[in-house]
Amino acid sequence: MGEHVIEDAVWQRMVAALETVPHMRMHDLNGLRRFVTACFLVMRSNLTWAELGHRNSSAEAAKKRFRRWAKRGVFDRLMQCSQPTAGPDVLHIDSTSVKCHRTATGARGGAAESIGRSRGGLTTKVHHAIDGLGFIRRLLTSPGQQADCRHAVALTAGLQPLAVVGDKGYDADGLREHWRARGIGMCVPPKRNRLVQHWYDTGLYRTRHLVENSFNRLKDLRRLSLRLDKTDTSFRAFACFAAALLNWRLKVRLCAQAQPCQ
Repeated sequence: MGEHVIEDAVWQRMVAALETVPHMRMHDLNGLRRFVTACFLVMRSNLTWAELGHRNSSAEAAKKRFRRWAKRGVFDRLMQCSQPTAGPDVLHIDSTSVKCHRTATGARGGAAESIGRSRGGLTTKVHHAIDGLGFIRRLLTSPGQQADCRHAVALTAGLQPLAVVGDKGYDADGLREHWRARGIGMCVPPKRNRLVQHWYDTGLYRTRHLVENSFNRLKDLRRLSLRLDKTDTSFRAFACFAAALLNWRLKVRLCAQAQPCQ
């Protein structure tokens, strides 16, 4: 392929993260970078692995290696390592729907693979939890017909922000009680049909555009704007890989603006 489409500063952070993965072969960094570049090209241009073969003679080997990494959770590990060490002050949660191509159905075993039928046809939902700086802290996938509030607890599990910001889809008594018991504030506008209209911070709610911005950047990568992957394992791996790249690029940009940066 010749060119490196992943910046050197991001690549250095990725190498440091890969060194923490057990049994990861790090003796050939050039070959490893070519493989990561191949994964990025497939994700950015929504190429099939066969189409990638015109640019890379070892496309089939790259496909098998990607599947191994996805099953081992390597891309999940990359997303974890790309996050800041400090805990988030605010979490913005939301989801976006991804249209499924007809070739994304029919996985072996008949499992749902996070594909559901909603108004837009067959879709998959990608759930994000974004902190106040724009870093992606949590990422989940679910069938497209499931309500956002069903996954809100999982999005905030293991995190202790001062407040959670979400739209009306998260206005549920169970969620309010859960976060209140954990000492977490809730900035969610009440539904119109509520007898008691709960107060929420309108100024804080205006910052919810951060999670929408993350979805926009995510869907700039065509593999995540139209799902081709049959298995949830592969689709989630691409989503975690994209989240890790977005986090590291944000870190590089923040480090360039202010030193030191952790």
